[in-house]
Amino acid sequence: MSVADLLAEHGSPLWLADVDRARERLAGLRAAWSAVWPETEISYSYKTNRTTAFLRAFADDDAAAEVVCAAEYALARDVVGVDGARITVNGPAKPDALLQRSAADGALVIADSAAELERLALAGVTRAGLRVGLPGPEGHPSRFGIAPAQIVAAARRARELGLALEALSVHLVSTDFTATVDGERTGTLAAGVRVAWAKPPAVHAQAASTLARLATAVDVSTIDLGGGFPAAPAVAAHAAAVAGALHAAGFSGRVLLEPGRALVADAVDLAMTVVAVKTLADGTTCAVVDAGTDLLPGALWAWPRLTAPQPRAGGGPTLVAGPLCLNIDVVAPAAELGEVLAGDLLIAHDVGAYQQVQSTQFGDGRPAVVARDGGTWRLHRRREQPSDLIIHDREEPSWSA
Repeated sequence: MSVADLLAEHGSPLWLADVDRARERLAGLRAAWSAVWPETEISYSYKTNRTTAFLRAFADDDAAAEVVCAAEYALARDVVGVDGARITVNGPAKPDALLQRSAADGALVIADSAAELERLALAGVTRAGLRVGLPGPEGHPSRFGIAPAQIVAAARRARELGLALEALSVHLVSTDFTATVDGERTGTLAAGVRVAWAKPPAVHAQAASTLARLATAVDVSTIDLGGGFPAAPAVAAHAAAVAGALHAAGFSGRVLLEPGRALVADAVDLAMTVVAVKTLADGTTCAVVDAGTDLLPGALWAWPRLTAPQPRAGGGPTLVAGPLCLNIDVVAPAAELGEVLAGDLLIAHDVGAYQQVQSTQFGDGRPAVVARDGGTWRLHRRREQPSDLIIHDREEPSWSA
């Protein structure tokens, strides 16, 4: 079934989720790591993309779950049916109810600070880990985790509280921000955002070496290296570098990985339709499409790759603008698409990481999602209707003075 056929049936814009591709990515990543470190477990990072077709597929293929909030925990436990013992709970702000449920289910809870250990103990958590705070891509101290110099003391406190300290965790964040650009203060977060994915193998190897040293110091047998790794086959070099670092440090325990982007980044495309084409005052060709930064918020710091499935000859760089009444609703500033006409189909490729889950209802409701599983496309989530925009509203009685 062609993308044009899918649009005709389910409307435009339309999310295209390729479950088959995601399964291949999981298998490739697992094979690369198992070849160099047999005791490796894969735990999918739910925050990256919560399309349940992916969540169920990964669970079916024996991946565990890594969650960072109560909603994701409920998806893993109640919707997908992941066993509580195979859920890792992360995040800097865990509500008491989430900690209590995690405790009852036997989930592994990673403390983001030494102070949080007290809350874990009060909630009845038994399986605990410590997140080690290592610098982000820009070299700034991480706002996540516990400084390496404080890990030994935190481990001691965890055991004093009766927690079974099971793992040391790290996630080398892929997105960071800088306060200056070209020596000038930016004054805004968006202007300072930097995305660094994937980092070189040596960076992950150094992080693994740090965790191995600390794991020996606090007598912990599981190292959680988080995500941030590239997809297979590129990940093989990272796996080999990490394994070498762990062997050199004398570590022989279990490695836990929490990939997200590596599994779903290129498993989702967004199909859209050109609504109008016009020439701006400076001669720029502008194509207005029915999908904008409400669906592709990552365009604020990294332009998506756009193609025309049936390109025409001619034409020059095209400014592709979304449907929102915002001057900054731009999907691409100068896309090379050939001549573009109203009614044409365009595709934003490889937008599976963080785009869907961060999309909003600003403008129209969210598009439908179709998922390809076993080679067949099926409707996975219907298009939102106006009634969905007010489904949570409540009519309150009016009060007279």
